[in-house]
Amino acid sequence: MNKFLLGLNIVLLLAVAYLFYAFYNNNSAKAAVIPPKHDSTDLNFKIAYFDIDSIDKNYVFAKETRDYLKGKNDAVEAKLNKIKQDYMTKVNEYNKRGATLSQTEQSQMQEDLARLDNYYAQQQQSLSQDFQGEYMQKMLELKNKIQAFLKTYSAQRGYTYVFATSGDDNVIYYKDSVRNITNEIVKRLNDEYAASKKK
Repeated sequence: MNKFLLGLNIVLLLAVAYLFYAFYNNNSAKAAVIPPKHDSTDLNFKIAYFDIDSIDKNYVFAKETRDYLKGKNDAVEAKLNKIKQDYMTKVNEYNKRGATLSQTEQSQMQEDLARLDNYYAQQQQSLSQDFQGEYMQKMLELKNKIQAFLKTYSAQRGYTYVFATSGDDNVIYYKDSVRNITNEIVKRLNDEYAASKKK
């Protein structure tokens, strides 16, 4: 019985060895015969980049957006400064007259100061939220204008990818200046924006 099991194990071992040899011999032959497939679109994609800082400085719509937001921020700060000045005026008045005020007048003055302080905090929060909302909306509008332009521009020029870079860029380590399309983008964005203002 032991000889039978030993013989069976040898036959099974030879069968496994043959299958192993046949499998790997067949796969290596297929790998050598079949060339790798390449889609022509994979080999012919074009990449370009533009400098977002230059767009920010030279694109008229970007400058107008930045100026608008600066004006809006200045108006918010002016309103908050006016409330703060009113508060400081009341504090100075309270400090000058503090010793001569009656208990009722002191209580009234403290209530006025607390009311002005609360009003300032509410206005600061409300105006900041409004400004942040408008800021996000304006920046999204600017980004969408650039993206819409680049979609058409890239289709005309055959670009598959167009990257935005900046002086603070930490992602792209090397940029060939041949691929820099910033000047053309700025010119065409400004031309498109000027044409849209004439309508």
